[in-house]
Amino acid sequence: MLEQGGTVVVPSRQRAVAVRLIHTRARLRAGAAAWKACDVLPYGAWLARLAAQARHGALRGLRRLGATEEWLLWRAAAAEACEGTEVLQPSSLADALRRSAALCRDWALHWPGDPTPEATVLARARARVERRCRELQAYAADDWTRILAEAPALPQPVLFAGCEAFGPALRSRLRELGAEFFVPVAQPLPAALPTACVDATDELRRAAQWCRAGLERNPAARFLVVVPDLSQRRAAAVTAFEHELAGGALLAPAGDIPYVIEGGRSLAEYPMVRTALALLRLAGARLEFAELAPLLRSPYWSCGSPSQRAALELALRHRNVAGAELRRLAGLAHNLRGGHAPLAAALESLAAATGVPRGWRATPAGWARRFAEALDAFAWPGAAALGSDEEQQRERFRALLGELAMVGAGAGAPLGHAEAVRLLANMAQRTAFESASEDVPVTLTESTGDPLVPYEGIWVTSLGAERWPAAPRPDPFIPIAVQRAAGLPQSSAPGQLGQAQQALAAWARCAGGRLVLSWPGSDGDVALQPSSLVAAGAATPPPLADPLLAALRRAVVREPRAHPRALAWQREQPLPGGTRTLELQSLCPFRAAAELRLGAAPVAEPVPGLDRRERGQVLHHALQRLWQGLRDSRTLRERAADAPALAQRVRGIAEASLREQLALRPEPLPAPLVDNELRRLVALVTAMLEQELERSGAADFSVLQLEQAARGALAGVPLRVRMDRLDRLDDGRLIVIDYKSGQDEAFQPLADRPRQPQLLAYALLAAEVAAAATGEAGEAGATGAAPVAGVAAVYLRADAVRWRGAVADPALLPPLKPPKRTARSPVPPWGELQVHWRMVIERLVNQFVAGDADVDPRRDACRNCHLSALCRVDAAVQVMNENALDDEGEATDAS
Repeated sequence: MLEQGGTVVVPSRQRAVAVRLIHTRARLRAGAAAWKACDVLPYGAWLARLAAQARHGALRGLRRLGATEEWLLWRAAAAEACEGTEVLQPSSLADALRRSAALCRDWALHWPGDPTPEATVLARARARVERRCRELQAYAADDWTRILAEAPALPQPVLFAGCEAFGPALRSRLRELGAEFFVPVAQPLPAALPTACVDATDELRRAAQWCRAGLERNPAARFLVVVPDLSQRRAAAVTAFEHELAGGALLAPAGDIPYVIEGGRSLAEYPMVRTALALLRLAGARLEFAELAPLLRSPYWSCGSPSQRAALELALRHRNVAGAELRRLAGLAHNLRGGHAPLAAALESLAAATGVPRGWRATPAGWARRFAEALDAFAWPGAAALGSDEEQQRERFRALLGELAMVGAGAGAPLGHAEAVRLLANMAQRTAFESASEDVPVTLTESTGDPLVPYEGIWVTSLGAERWPAAPRPDPFIPIAVQRAAGLPQSSAPGQLGQAQQALAAWARCAGGRLVLSWPGSDGDVALQPSSLVAAGAATPPPLADPLLAALRRAVVREPRAHPRALAWQREQPLPGGTRTLELQSLCPFRAAAELRLGAAPVAEPVPGLDRRERGQVLHHALQRLWQGLRDSRTLRERAADAPALAQRVRGIAEASLREQLALRPEPLPAPLVDNELRRLVALVTAMLEQELERSGAADFSVLQLEQAARGALAGVPLRVRMDRLDRLDDGRLIVIDYKSGQDEAFQPLADRPRQPQLLAYALLAAEVAAAATGEAGEAGATGAAPVAGVAAVYLRADAVRWRGAVADPALLPPLKPPKRTARSPVPPWGELQVHWRMVIERLVNQFVAGDADVDPRRDACRNCHLSALCRVDAAVQVMNENALDDEGEATDAS
C-alpha cells in the first residue's frame, strides 16, 4: 500500500516511526537507492489533515481548540457539573470526564435517563462543553463526528493498523469513507519462552542482558521490551539498561545510546524546564527553600557565578531562611562576605526587570509575552553550550509559551501571576516530551498494543497472575451495564482476557521466533505466581548481579597504601573545634578529620519558624540572663517566695532573649509562632528553676561562670572551652552544667568512646577555669583548691527536664538515671572515674594530633552522619553496628 501511494494510520507517533523505519530498512535490503517517502501518520495527525481539508466545508467558520484550552473547558465543565455534590476537587475530574465522553462518542453509548450520580455528572459536563464550543465557534481536535461529517470518500487507500481500541461507531464511519483495517493473517504461532525471575529488578536486568546478547550476535538486530508498568519502574529500567547496554561509556568515550524509552516523559520533569518554571515563579512571588536551593545551583540561568550562588544558598541555610523573593535574595547577597557585590547588583537588576506589580492581572497572551521577556532577562537557559536533547527541550518549552498565548476564552477572566504560572506548569506537566532519536537497537515501551512491525525478539515483563490479564477497569462515569452490553473490553474480566490473548498473539507474530514472557517471583516477602496465560514450569534462577558493578569489581587492582593519617597537628596550636574535636574523634576519627580539617561540615536545612540551633541559642541566652541576676541559690529561694514576681521575671527574660534572637533573622516570624516559642521557653526555664530549688536544699551554690570563653590544655595541647555554667558549692567544690535542647543521651562513665566527651573534658578543666575566673593561682586551683564534685548535661525538653552525668554525692544534683551495675563493668568511686576520664580524653587528643583518620565509626555514629558517601563505609557494617548490643551502654549514668 505504501508503495502505491496509500496511507497507513497507526495509534501513536512512536508506532508511526517504527513503521517508517522498517519500510526504510526493507527498501535498503531491496537495493533501492531512492524511493518515495511513505505516508505513515498517527491517528491524531491524520484527523488533523482531514480537518484542514474540511475548513471550507463542515468546519467552515470554526476554529480548532488548543489542547490547553480544551482541558480548561472540561475543567470548568467538571466544576459546574459537580455543583451540589460532595466531590472535593471537581476540577481534577476533567481528564476522566473527557475520556468518558470520548467513549460515549466512539462506541455510540446511550442510556435512558440518568441512572447513576456519576452518569448525571457526565451528562452535565458534556452538555456544558458542547454549549461552550458553540458559543466559541470551535471544535475539539478529536471530535471526528464534526470533522468527518461531510467528508467525501478517501481519494487514496487508507489502512488503519493497530487500532483495535477504536469503537464501533468510529470504525463504521471510517469504513464508509473507504478506509480498511489491518487484520493479521491467522498462522501457527511459535512457542514463547516462559522465564521466572527473582523480583522486578532482576527481571529488568535479565531483559537488558538478553538484549545485549542478541546485539552481540547481530548488531543490526532490533528488540522490543514491553514493561506494562514502565511509568512506575522507569528509574529501575534506566539503571538496568544503562549498566548493561551503555556501561562502557563510563570507562570509554560515550557513543550513541543504544536504547530508547517510547513515549518520553512529562516536559515538567526535565531540569531545564523545572528551572524555567521556578524562575517565572520567583519573578513575582516568594519561592520556598525546597525549590529555591536547586534553582540557585542550576546551570540553566545566568546571575553571578556558580560559587556566588552557592555562597548565597549557604547563607540561606545558616540563617534559616525558609523562603525568599528576588529583592530579599539581593539584600542577603549584600551581606555576604567577600566579592559578592556583583551578585547582589544582578539580583536587584533582575527584580526591577522581571518584577510583577502586586495584583496585576493579564490574559494568557499577555502573560506569555511577559514570561518570554522574564526568561530572556534571567538569561535562561544559561551561557553554557546545550546538547541536542537540551536544545529540543528549550524549543519545546518556547512552543509551550506560544500555546499559552493561544489560550482563548476557555481560560476565563484575566489571570494573576500565581494562576498564570500554575497554568503554564500544568501545561508542561501534561506535555509528553521525547527527544528526536535515530533508529536504535532496543525500544522500551509501556504499550501492550500490537507492535505492528517485526523485531528480532520481544521480551514482555510483569506477566504475573496478579497483573495479567489486567483486572476489569470499567469507566467510572458510564453505567457498567451499558459498558458491558456494548462490549467494552476493559469493563469485564472476559473482555480483559480477550485483550490479553490478542496482545500475546501480536507479540508472537512480531517477535521473529524469539518471544520471552517473564514474571517476578516475589514482591518483597510476597511470593508471586505466573499468569495462567504463560506456560509455567520455569524454575526461578539465582539473582542476577548488576553487570556493570560486577565488571568494575573485576577490574579492581588492589594496591598497598599507607595507613590513613592526616598531617600531624601542631601541639602548640589549639584544637580546631574545641571540645567538639573530642566529640567527633569519639564518634569517628574520619569524621573528625573531614569536618575539622577538610571543612566537610553538614549544612543546615531551613525550616519554618525557629530551627533547633536558634531554639538552643534562645534557651542559653535566657538561662544566662536569669542566673546573671540571681547569682546563687539563696537569692533563688528568696525570689521563689514571691512566685508571681518570679514568674513575671522569667517571662520578661524570655521575651528579651527571644526578641534578641528574632532581631538576627532576615525576616520576621509570624506572631502565632512567636507566641508559641515564648510559651515554650517560659515553660522550660520554669521547669529548670523548680529542679534548681530542689537541688539547693542539699547544698547552697553560687554561679561562678556563665557562657564565658576560657582556655585550657589537655595532653599538653591547648584548646578553647565555653562551659555553659560552672557552679561553686559552699565547701568550694565545683559542679559543671551543660545545657542541651535535643534528645537526651545516656551518660557512659566507663566508655572508651564516650557519647559526651565534652563533659569529661570539662571535669578535667573546671578547676583550672575556676582558678582563672577568681584570680587564684592556676596551679594551686587545679591541684586541690577547687575539686570537681560533678558534671551533668541537662536536657530541657517540653515533656521533661532530664539530668545525665556523674556526681560524687547523689544529693548534689537532681536524680540521675540509675546506673546499671554489672559484674563486668562496676562503676568505680568518683576519684577513679576522674583518672579514667583523663586517660580517655588524652587518648582522643593524641589520636587527633597524630592525624588518626580511620573510618572507625562508633556503633551509632553512621545513623545520622552526612559523610557516608565520602568515607564509603560498608553498609553491612552499619547495619551490624546499629543492631548489635552496645556494650558501652551497659554502664549508664553514675553517681
